[in-house]
Amino acid sequence: MDSLHSDIALRILVVDDEPDIVTTLHDLLAGEGNTVDVAYSGDEALANLEEHDYDLILTDLSMPEMNGVELLKEAKSRFPNTEIMIITGYGTINSAVEAMRQGALNYLIKPVEPQEIFLNVDRVKRRLSIRGVNHKDNCFHNLIGKSVAMRKLFALIPKVARMQGAVLVQGESGVGKELVAQAIHAAGPRNGKRFVPIDCGALSDTLLESELFGHKQGSFTGSTSDRIGMIETAHGGTLLLDEVGNAASYLQSRLLRVIEEKKVRRLGENAMIPVDVRILAASNADLHELVAQGRFREDLYYRLCGFVIDIPPLRERAEDIPLLAQYFLEHNAQYYDRIPTSFSAEAMETLMRYSWPGNVRELRTIVDRAAALAEGPTIEKKDLDFGRSFQKIPDSVSPTSSSSCLSTPFYTAVEEFERAYLSELLDRVEGNISQASQLSGASRKTIREKGKKYGLL
Repeated sequence: MDSLHSDIALRILVVDDEPDIVTTLHDLLAGEGNTVDVAYSGDEALANLEEHDYDLILTDLSMPEMNGVELLKEAKSRFPNTEIMIITGYGTINSAVEAMRQGALNYLIKPVEPQEIFLNVDRVKRRLSIRGVNHKDNCFHNLIGKSVAMRKLFALIPKVARMQGAVLVQGESGVGKELVAQAIHAAGPRNGKRFVPIDCGALSDTLLESELFGHKQGSFTGSTSDRIGMIETAHGGTLLLDEVGNAASYLQSRLLRVIEEKKVRRLGENAMIPVDVRILAASNADLHELVAQGRFREDLYYRLCGFVIDIPPLRERAEDIPLLAQYFLEHNAQYYDRIPTSFSAEAMETLMRYSWPGNVRELRTIVDRAAALAEGPTIEKKDLDFGRSFQKIPDSVSPTSSSSCLSTPFYTAVEEFERAYLSELLDRVEGNISQASQLSGASRKTIREKGKKYGLL
């Protein structure tokens, strides 16, 4: 097969415990001009990864000791830019789907046709083509940008990564605070250990406490077994307290004790368990201002802000928009057989002039929608949907008018919109929750829960 990017040669690692399959894949891929190494186990693959930078790993799912999903998790945590494809048998599709959730490029079902392999290899080449042309000097651990602010950030992260103290990452929702935290972890000495994020704003206080600290069976209603908390899970690695400003006061007190004593106590237990965890925190609110308002503990604030990184909103670094938009467009190659490959000048000008209240997350959502809706090889201005469902109230409608939409109770109107929006969204993606999440920007959990609430799933 003639690759669309045949001038790009990849370094590929083939992992399988069956020698015949390894030989077949090696010869097939090497015949296209790629450099191909082989490994017969997950441990051997990880050893290879320590020696070489791979563009692509092609691994079997079912292997003894370390299976393909476990290899995927380890490889992605250490080498986030390496693409990974899973080969699976018909009986292990659920595991393959889990692999996709963990960041796999794709999964191929045995027996694998050469055409399938070449199509997926070409996806990787397209991504490298974009990174090579547009991102060679503008990408750092999955962070993309060429603005002065981003270049300063790229230079700062390795320095901060060498520190052992806490780091506070601040910025508006959607600017990429978790990506910055991941980059700090990946560039530091703990990169071979786990990076464990937890969203302090997405859980109730009781559930957040259990998730963070773990619990003993019977310590509260519904605790049917012992559970290790996220802090213990992150032992040796990095814990990200995302939106830490939302944590309740008593949880802030418990977190402060963990930082000071380097020990954690599970709910329902008295024993203190030593933990070695680097703490990173992220917030879309100004924690210093929350301290002034009495909404955040001052002592915890000073523990968390050993170093503060402020990420500017996208509207203040418009020169990053073309790079990000093209990167997100290329990312859609794993979801669609045919996607546009570029933006028209008018479409890009529209993206550049938009204010981006949702920042990079909103840009990704809009590019994902446009990739799904565009009919040709180029995304046009008409393909860009900035949320036309949110219409302004017409000037001709007054608040006292009997025909006004304001006659509908607020929460009823919200539910009506949610139901209509989700219905159209799920129809468009034929009920695929992952694609619905990609198009809308909402989490899979939100899509699933709202869909069930309105009887759509």
